[in-house]
Amino acid sequence: MRVVGGIWRGRPLTAPAGRGTRPTSDKVREAIFDVLGALPEVRDAVVAPAQAERTLPIPAGGAAPPGPLAGHAVLDLFAGSGALGIEALSRGAASCTFVESAPAALRALRANLARLGVPVERPSATSAVPPPRAVVLAADVRRALAADARRGARYTLVLADPPYDLYEQIRPAFARLLGRLLAPGAVLVVESAAGGAAGLPWGVLRDKRYGDTRVTFLAADALAPEEGEPAD
Repeated sequence: MRVVGGIWRGRPLTAPAGRGTRPTSDKVREAIFDVLGALPEVRDAVVAPAQAERTLPIPAGGAAPPGPLAGHAVLDLFAGSGALGIEALSRGAASCTFVESAPAALRALRANLARLGVPVERPSATSAVPPPRAVVLAADVRRALAADARRGARYTLVLADPPYDLYEQIRPAFARLLGRLLAPGAVLVVESAAGGAAGLPWGVLRDKRYGDTRVTFLAADALAPEEGEPAD
């Protein structure tokens, strides 16, 4: 595994030991960020300065590395090694909150952030640390989302690679809790099995298949069509 673009392009990443996680391949990760870089919704979703205290964007006097994701506050759910969120930071995101509960994955995630020199902070509504920076929440996704909502966190880009076999069970709670954390104009990226679907209540921007993986790009400001109604 490696970072495929941005300021850390080519830097190696540690994958979690064992079979408990399914890291997104370099090829699929590159395809995801190629799509994100081309979507006008991604460029439009960066938070305004007035929202700074709630969204963890660039602090006063700071500067994010250049890139198509510059200024974004990212949430990486079911983060595993952190490859998706790290890719976002490499491409200019101001901050990323990583949510993961598996001990082996957390070890790999923290090792990857340390190797790249990314500061890891405690959860907070504000930060004086220049970007790129990270928060690691060692918790179940539902618990982490609920805690983030209580803190008033808001994100402009959400990356989610849930376990395919558990996703249908957690999807209703996942959608309900996640909806509280989306900044206006936020974009979501959800991976699922090729024969599955994201099944979330937001409008689909793109729907791509890469081998046995389906990647759905959604816009928080658009509602999904009612069941039986064709999508645009």
